[in-house]
Amino acid sequence: MTVELSRERVVAINEAAWEFWRFHANSTEDWTRAYLARRGLRGLQAGYAPEGWARLVGRMRSRGYSPDELVAAGLAFRTEKGQIGDVFRDRLVLPYRDAQGAIIGFTARRNPATDDVDDAPAKYLNTTSTAAFDKSRDLYGLDPAAVRRIRAGVPVVVAEGALDVEAIRRTGADVVPLSGCGTAITTTHLDQLRATHPSAVGRLIVTLDSDQAGQAAAVRVWAMMLPAEQASAQAARLHPGADPADYLRCGRRQDLTAALTNARPLTQVVVDQHLAAADLEHIEGRVAAVRAIASELAHLPAAHLATTTAFLTARMSEDLDPQTITDEIIAAHLSQAGQAG
Repeated sequence: MTVELSRERVVAINEAAWEFWRFHANSTEDWTRAYLARRGLRGLQAGYAPEGWARLVGRMRSRGYSPDELVAAGLAFRTEKGQIGDVFRDRLVLPYRDAQGAIIGFTARRNPATDDVDDAPAKYLNTTSTAAFDKSRDLYGLDPAAVRRIRAGVPVVVAEGALDVEAIRRTGADVVPLSGCGTAITTTHLDQLRATHPSAVGRLIVTLDSDQAGQAAAVRVWAMMLPAEQASAQAARLHPGADPADYLRCGRRQDLTAALTNARPLTQVVVDQHLAAADLEHIEGRVAAVRAIASELAHLPAAHLATTTAFLTARMSEDLDPQTITDEIIAAHLSQAGQAG
């Protein structure tokens, strides 16, 4: 039977589940403390969802929550034969909290001992959509403390996973780290940030891998922004194959802090992405690349275009006449302004 729960009921169920998992984080079967210590995150308040088919279900039923409620809250599932099992089993669990501090959902990592097993479960698992949680809307780390800091003007850093958020927090950098926990950033995520503070997206710092996939992901975020936000958002380049949690694990906290502190304009990543895909061997390809970039950036404020033009000119100093680059940028901008008028 499918039941509909209120947001408040889902939160109450989540709070009770968190209490159960926090208790088991101090049990003899728990591996999460040792794992977090290896990752440079000793002392992080995580939960442990123990092994077993329905240990959470059993505990929650004893507290008066029905199996149907647990399924509706995303904490249990029902098999074709009608059996009820725990969604999170043998996992490190961290809570999503909302701006009021209520637990609205969870993200969980499997036991690393199973990482090399062929039929291992998904490495990371998030709560499914419920009356309280939607992964395309909610961001890990957007808790009351984060909201206060964002409203005080502190920049937001978008990271890939929850452990990356926790790693960035430990650098002491004056930023607010948030994550979609494996979910690509959406326009709804950005709307959440704007609702927190109108200029939050314009102060965004996107962390990205140095590979093409990382750059492409950053460009997708840039494309969802408003022009003024695009002009001021930044990107922090990490070493290839390294995420923020890796920096902490390897004792390179200062390097991570430096990467965040020395973030560059996100628009430059857009330029680099175009150039990486262009045919720069021939003059026709170079001109086509510049025209594509000029068209992409034409709607940006003129002051920002001047900075970006200087960057593009430096990148192509040996490939194309600087005046040609400037002329193409100006022409595209004037054309865009004329259409807007």
